[in-house]
Amino acid sequence: MKASSALAVFCARAGLRAPKTVLAVAFGLVVAGVLLGTRIHFDSDVLNMLPKKDPLVAEFRKVLEEFGAADTLLVVVRIPQGENLEMAFALADVLEEELQKSPYLSRVEARLQDPLRLADAVLAHALLFLDEEGKAELSARLSPHGLAQRAREIRQALDTPQAMVTKELLTRDLLGVLPLLLRHLGSSPQSLSVDTASGYFLASDHSLLVILAHPTAPAQDIAFDEKLFADLDKRVAAARSQVAQEWEVEEGQVPTVEFGGGHRIALEDASLIRSDAIFNSLTSFLGVSLLLFLAFRRWQAVTVISAPLLAGLALTFAFAGLARPVLSSAAAGFSALLIGLGIDFSIVLYSRYCEARSQGLDLPDAWDACAMEAGPAIFLGALTTWATFYAFLVTRFVGLKELGLLTGTGILFLAFSALFLVPALTSLRRRPQPVSPPVPWLPVERLLAWAKSHRSWILGGTVVVVLVSAFGALGLSFDDDVRHMRSPSNRGVAVQEEVAAAFGQGFNAMVVRLEAKDELSLLQKTQDFVQKLKGLEKRGVIARVESVATWVPPLSSQRETLAWLAQQGWDPEKVVSSLREALDGEGLVAEAFAPGLELTRQMLSPQAPVSYEMWRGTPLEALIQRQLFHGDGFVSTAITIYAPPGMWRREAPPELSELVKATPGASLVGVNVLAQHLRQVVRQDALWATALGLLAVLVLLFAQLKRWGDVWLCLLPVGAGLSAAFGLAAILGLSLNPLNVFVTTMVLGIGSDYGIHLVHRLREDPAGAAGTTRAVLLAALTTIVGFGSLITSHYPGLRSVGWMTVLGVSLTCLAAILLLPVLRSGHETEKS
Repeated sequence: MKASSALAVFCARAGLRAPKTVLAVAFGLVVAGVLLGTRIHFDSDVLNMLPKKDPLVAEFRKVLEEFGAADTLLVVVRIPQGENLEMAFALADVLEEELQKSPYLSRVEARLQDPLRLADAVLAHALLFLDEEGKAELSARLSPHGLAQRAREIRQALDTPQAMVTKELLTRDLLGVLPLLLRHLGSSPQSLSVDTASGYFLASDHSLLVILAHPTAPAQDIAFDEKLFADLDKRVAAARSQVAQEWEVEEGQVPTVEFGGGHRIALEDASLIRSDAIFNSLTSFLGVSLLLFLAFRRWQAVTVISAPLLAGLALTFAFAGLARPVLSSAAAGFSALLIGLGIDFSIVLYSRYCEARSQGLDLPDAWDACAMEAGPAIFLGALTTWATFYAFLVTRFVGLKELGLLTGTGILFLAFSALFLVPALTSLRRRPQPVSPPVPWLPVERLLAWAKSHRSWILGGTVVVVLVSAFGALGLSFDDDVRHMRSPSNRGVAVQEEVAAAFGQGFNAMVVRLEAKDELSLLQKTQDFVQKLKGLEKRGVIARVESVATWVPPLSSQRETLAWLAQQGWDPEKVVSSLREALDGEGLVAEAFAPGLELTRQMLSPQAPVSYEMWRGTPLEALIQRQLFHGDGFVSTAITIYAPPGMWRREAPPELSELVKATPGASLVGVNVLAQHLRQVVRQDALWATALGLLAVLVLLFAQLKRWGDVWLCLLPVGAGLSAAFGLAAILGLSLNPLNVFVTTMVLGIGSDYGIHLVHRLREDPAGAAGTTRAVLLAALTTIVGFGSLITSHYPGLRSVGWMTVLGVSLTCLAAILLLPVLRSGHETEKS
């Protein structure tokens, strides 16, 4: 106590004796802070905030490095009802060509690429893909009646209006095998249905045409997202302008284009947070400034209280610029936390100064009294807050470590800034008359008198409120579903859901990574795993599976099919001859079907099982290679697993997780898988950090106060206030989430400061408790006004931060000013 009092007096006297020097040094520090602060930039990649040594995070990074970003960008062309599809197709073609030039996209798919070459490559080996049902259908079609029926179907199809591609496919698929294959292979590389008449990814009602684009970086990299969409907007505008010129129409008549998917969702979330933060910062600043003016009735007070904040923040930015110039986005809120926490020091100090001056003390004596009485409380409050945030250093999350380091260090800078600068600023303009105490419109004396006269009611009511709140808080849930923290106006989400509804597909994908020493071993491993996944697909646990095994059936299955074909004894030449006769019988020129007749001959004469080598030089080669990664001595593949729409957003299917665990060398990754794992890590780290922080606070309080009774008195308002806040939040239907959970730490730091200031004043000068109570009330009001502005945000996550701050700070402050004077006076009465 004596050491902290002496240090506080030293700081105050230095500010009084050499105010211009102190202010010049402060100005120099501010300039240095601005200059060094320019070195700081924020890493917007969410992955860099996560524990770098965590095995699941490392595996997630590995999949991204080997196979690119997991999110698919949806480029949606809207087709007004009744509009000609041909213009939409033309726009899709121009867009595909334009988007392929973007340096931020690895590939772009507007439709099934080169469908005729793809059909030629697949049909030659088609029979090796057939399942038992497909074999039975093929046998029926190869009968004389079946061949005649097939020729009739071909003639009828050619007589109806069809796209040229569709007619070309009919001349090749004379046995109608492609529909049988689609059942096995899936309809497209990304689970969107293909319009067989055009080859485009077109909704069944022809309202949407979707182009699939694949960004080169993950959606969590906001800086990349900004560059990506700035580039895409220009390319879309150029494509629409080109189509308008070619079709000789106004640009407004060209179909509009929108984007959906993870990259747009992440960017809109970040933009929304940024705009809300700017608006709330301005309203908070104006609100706090007005409140301080009303409290002290002069703008000089606003300057005196704000200057230490500016200096302390500048010192913190200078420290960050030297120690951690690259910060994760999770640490971006350290300045807001420091303002909410550090303004209390200046308010309490200046309020105590005004009180001393109003009692007739001259400037030096007023500051000596102020420093000796309020200084120890300020130092103790700063140290307890420092300990609380430095406890974050034990966590495994980079973002939390940085937030704890900067906030904890900054709070010490703010405490010293207040003790040096507030006296220096008041010495520059000495008032001849005593300064009146702040906030005369708060009836503190009457409130304290009422509390003391109703001591039993206050204590009994507190016990009841805490017990009821603790019971109610059991219903307070932790909601980490990011959808509930997003604005409903996020167009990226709306577009993605619209596409999912139009195509009947979901986009919530997980990836299973498999690794082997060579392609052959990897293929066998992948085929075995995919066979096991079919059971989950049939039960509806998963919706669809895409892998390299799609294009190479299991060797055992192919051998069975080869044996089956040998048993059937079909003569390819006789079948081709029968087909010619059937086509002639329908009035068709058989020579026009020469490619299909040759493919039928190859199809019925397979020489060997299908392998990757057979797809070299075909359109399938690029598709297969995208799903393979050749590393140093190993080959890996990514099996993409799609969840049913609306399912498994927050966790992986337990059956899938168990299957992966039982497969040596397999790993399951995905945003939902990572979120599920990190929830457990957060809980563990939060418990450790909280326990360590509380232990450090207890040690610091006891070292300063020397009495366990006073220690518990300092912490009592925090416990009672947070308990009541949690209970009230549960009643109001609020929940904890990854954003507002940090409010608890802030309220712990602020609430313990309230208790420290009041306990110190009650110990040293019980008669002056009203003055400190006014200061605590004013400090609480500034915090409520500052953070309470977040309640107006249209972003649910920020609104929850505002509500939890208002509830926590107001109830903690109320508990401090009602309970501590009552309990302290009762304690002194018992001692006497």
